[in-house]
Amino acid sequence: MVPLRVEVRDKKNLFIKWNDNTESVIPLTRLRARCPCATCNAFREKQSKTYIPIYNDAQVNVKSINVVGSYALSIIWKDGHSTGIYEYSFLKNLADE
Repeated sequence: MVPLRVEVRDKKNLFIKWNDNTESVIPLTRLRARCPCATCNAFREKQSKTYIPIYNDAQVNVKSINVVGSYALSIIWKDGHSTGIYEYSFLKNLADE
């Protein structure tokens, strides 16, 4: 499963058209909250179960999206955060949550 088209819509959602003819829509706030990088994972582990992150506009606006090999996307956020590698299977599951 690989994306045929990836785009940010309405500055709120990541839209992905997959090669199996399915579509995924992921809110950017969810995408940022679930960033898979080591720094974000460590930060989340330190928080209580009731912690609710609040993001400013730069943290949930995408500057660019790049393909990583044949398995993932790299998202560069407007606040400069860029270390998350979002594997395609992770994105598909995230959209189904």
